[in-house]
Amino acid sequence: MRSFSRGGLGAVTAATMATSTFAIIVASVLAAQLIDEFEISRAQVGLLGLANGIAGALASPLFGRVTDRLGSYRSVVGALAMGTVTLTAWAISPSYPLLVGAALLTGLSNAWGNPSTNALIVDTLPPGGRGVVTGIKQSGVQIGTFLGGLLLPVFAGWWSWRVAIVIFLAMPIGGLVGMIGRPETGPHHQRRPRNTERLPASVRWVAGYGFISGLATSAILGFLPLFANEDLGWSESAGGALVALVGLAGIFARVLWPRFSERTIGHGRTLRILAIMSTFTALLLAMTSLGVLGGWAVLPAALLLGGGAIAWNAVGMLAVMDFSPEGAVGKGTGFVLLGFLLGLAAGPPLMGLSVDQLGSYTPGWIAAAVLLGVSAIISFRVPAGSILADA
Repeated sequence: MRSFSRGGLGAVTAATMATSTFAIIVASVLAAQLIDEFEISRAQVGLLGLANGIAGALASPLFGRVTDRLGSYRSVVGALAMGTVTLTAWAISPSYPLLVGAALLTGLSNAWGNPSTNALIVDTLPPGGRGVVTGIKQSGVQIGTFLGGLLLPVFAGWWSWRVAIVIFLAMPIGGLVGMIGRPETGPHHQRRPRNTERLPASVRWVAGYGFISGLATSAILGFLPLFANEDLGWSESAGGALVALVGLAGIFARVLWPRFSERTIGHGRTLRILAIMSTFTALLLAMTSLGVLGGWAVLPAALLLGGGAIAWNAVGMLAVMDFSPEGAVGKGTGFVLLGFLLGLAAGPPLMGLSVDQLGSYTPGWIAAAVLLGVSAIISFRVPAGSILADA
């Protein structure tokens, strides 16, 4: 049996997270092609995110409990295998209703990604040494965002959008290869009875923060490329590159912020900073839509989004590891994901409906700014974390 190095643990968990959330990037980057092929509206593109998010949200508490009882090793393998199947379903869907079905299936993969990887980190690393690896794990989502935004339009142009998705099956397959021969040790590696202990208030506040952040962030990220294409006259590839910029900033942010949160400034204060940064993102987009600022403003907006709201999940997952009772990390993660994914699901269709009905992106950007301001207020209820508290 091979033990996990920090690098190996980071690589496997990052691949799991990239796979479990990649469908959202597909719907965003390839929105124009999906609209043309299936003859659907912007709101229907948003419904793909809704289907993914609703399925993931409702299934998250279940998969959190499954992880606590089945074990982290089996759960990570299961999440990767499910991701392989669901991404394949996206690539072969011949009609829009079946594409919605594929989005629902991908939501199940999304629901299992965070509980399984959080439990694997808890099994492998002691408290106080999880921040960087947790950041690498969560940056897997942004690595997928960066590569998807950069390469999906290219591959789709060379072949087709379906082939482009198939190429990205390398993510879950690589993760499965990385799990071969790993040891099954630690509390979350073993089957155990269901934990009935009530989750602390700190976990519930993180879930509330996640719901609002997910609602605003998914609305922004889901329509940022289309906004650049329709309002600013950017090409589809340029819009995809904008998403890649968000992903690139998010990679660094998700690695750095958890370390600061764990070792220096605490979870609540970190979440507050991220919310404020993201509020400025939405305000920049609103001013660009109104013509107050030129198209150049979407570039700093993308950087602030990647460095701010996109990084919340890394800090939030680290907080769940700190605040959840022993043996209930999966349960706590599932509860937080329930809130986050509900928000993530609702954002794109609401934004799409707003643009379709009002003929402008401005109201949606303003609403996102207000929501992110509310999340900053909620962060005052999130404590610093066990490491600082014990210092």
